[in-house]
Amino acid sequence: MRAAFFAILCGGLPLQFFSLGKAHGQEAVADAITVSADRLPTAESAGPFALRSLEAEELRRAPQVRLDDILRAQVPGFSLFRRSSSRVANPTTQGVTLRNFGPSGAGRTLVLLDGIPLNDPFAGYVQWNQLPPATLENVIVTPGGGASLFGNAALAGTIFVTSKREEENSAFVQGLIGNADTNGVTFGATLADKPASFSVWGERFFTGGYPVLQKNQRGSVDNNASSDSDLLQLGSEFLLDENTSLKLQARGFREERGNGTIYTRNETSGTDASVVFTKRFPQVAAELRLTGYAQSRKYSSTFSSVNGARDLEIPALNQYDVPATASGGSIIWAMPLGSRHSLTLGFDARGVEGETNEAFRFVGNEFTRLRNAGGEELFLGLFAEETWKLSPAATIVGGIRIDRWQLSDGSRTETDRASGRVTLRSRFSDRDGFEVNGRLGSTAELTRSVSIRAAAYTGFRVPTLNELYRPFRVGNAVTEANADLQPEQLLGGEAGVDWRPAKAVRLAGTVFLNRLEDAIGNITIGFGPGTFDPGGFIPVGGVLRQRQNIDLVTAPGLELSGEWQVLPTVFLNASYIYTRPTIDRATESALVGNLLAQSPEHVATGSIEWKPGRRWLLRAEARYNASQFEDDQNAISLAPFFTVDAAVSYEFSAKVSAGLKVENLLNAEVETGKSGDGLVSIGTPRLVTLQLDYAL
Repeated sequence: MRAAFFAILCGGLPLQFFSLGKAHGQEAVADAITVSADRLPTAESAGPFALRSLEAEELRRAPQVRLDDILRAQVPGFSLFRRSSSRVANPTTQGVTLRNFGPSGAGRTLVLLDGIPLNDPFAGYVQWNQLPPATLENVIVTPGGGASLFGNAALAGTIFVTSKREEENSAFVQGLIGNADTNGVTFGATLADKPASFSVWGERFFTGGYPVLQKNQRGSVDNNASSDSDLLQLGSEFLLDENTSLKLQARGFREERGNGTIYTRNETSGTDASVVFTKRFPQVAAELRLTGYAQSRKYSSTFSSVNGARDLEIPALNQYDVPATASGGSIIWAMPLGSRHSLTLGFDARGVEGETNEAFRFVGNEFTRLRNAGGEELFLGLFAEETWKLSPAATIVGGIRIDRWQLSDGSRTETDRASGRVTLRSRFSDRDGFEVNGRLGSTAELTRSVSIRAAAYTGFRVPTLNELYRPFRVGNAVTEANADLQPEQLLGGEAGVDWRPAKAVRLAGTVFLNRLEDAIGNITIGFGPGTFDPGGFIPVGGVLRQRQNIDLVTAPGLELSGEWQVLPTVFLNASYIYTRPTIDRATESALVGNLLAQSPEHVATGSIEWKPGRRWLLRAEARYNASQFEDDQNAISLAPFFTVDAAVSYEFSAKVSAGLKVENLLNAEVETGKSGDGLVSIGTPRLVTLQLDYAL
């Protein structure tokens, strides 16, 4: 049914825009299309699809310090699983989705750094502290199914992040200090001496953090959620000849976080290495790119149960060792076909292996049970995409991809810690499958001030090892794994218009509709007190959930945006998104008609930028987020919020600048979570940061 509907949806697009292309811009396309094998969106290939690009200068001017907070303010549909900032949030809540399409811990969006996936191999979330804004050249956000080029995990879209690449010798250092015991330093240097160049980037960031529970609910066991992290990246590039290059990159990071109580903490460390070989063929204007990478992660975390007075904290789970690895690569060939067509062909592969080792069931003064769970995943994909420039005013982009996925060696074993007796031994059947996905889009310039576009696409996401095999606990809320989860399947479409009524004004609108089959959600299956299978004992006020497939979710939506250069020194920007991801079909009939958890229907952002003098820049941003449901039952609601961020910067010279950044200027209380027994978690309070930049 999905394939048939996709074919119907796409069938009229080429004919519709072919006629438009002939109607405007009759002149021939004389210049050959320039191609690249990096799979980054180009002016032609991105035309039919929604896209938001943030350049290095925009990242530097932003009032926010961390990249996820910048994107949340600039892209209304960008959301993590919780409303919390990655400054202090547990990494397992940092999965990202776009267009507010049912945020989850695993996320539904693929994040790439220089073409390499950043999503955690075991759980799918993103370590946003790996992406210091000062080290980035640009960030390109493309909501909508990205499976045509990237396959698994690009279901809700793709975020392309590109590191700074200097052509000349250069260096910079950025220091910051702020309230909440916050300080950090980011640095970078490039030695460019053709035919070789070498670069180094790094960051040290620390914040003492802030409480994450409402003030009137805190007890003696509660303290600040905090973060302490380091990152180092080394790179080199060699021009083997005028058309051939070899790029090597390695990075390592580690972080330690306090999670808001005395006992709860987590630690993460990781290393990545990649190699990219690029060969251009001038005689046919083509490019070949070979990429390989390897990633290693280690994670540990502790969880607890706290009594009603919050003066007694009992260990509930100790995830003491969660190792995971990923390796993969791609072969991509890109070439023009005459002056009107360009073709990209490729193959990619990714293998993942991971497990969790944890202690649970705390009795007396010790954990009495041990658990090991994990498995392996393999993804292989072939893809092809063509960009057809019908005329200077009209373009069609079409792509298809075939993926094979495989789950193997899945297991879960639980033992008695004292005797070594096995209390549970589960070996899960190997599974595999094929997925066929694609996208088709067209754009046309009706007049010099009005252009329209339309696109349809499909996507898929195989559940992560974490979703399949690892249960977890947060306070008295327990979520069980499910080894029988099926892949999520997306069918979506959108249409948009871009209007420039005046040189200084741009208005844009997009309507979209997404249809998600077998959506993975945390479904409530019991309330405490009681003993359940699966799940075990759930205390008073506790809730038991299990990851399950939801048969069908539909999400209609609308995006609006506007820009106005009021004066040469004043710039206004505003964006709005409406979306309503509704459960239309589910095994549990009580869920039908409910909204997906963590999905606000309305989000609006706005900003004003004023340059009162050659050296001064003032920027203010506002964000409104409507209420959203905490749970699948739509019984617990998180309140709406309105926040304001602001920044002022001053350039002492071309090399030295300083900025004052204030996040949550009005100190609004943002609800980020609610438990079944009424505990309210809160987000970022007012944070003030002084930043100094120096470039050599």
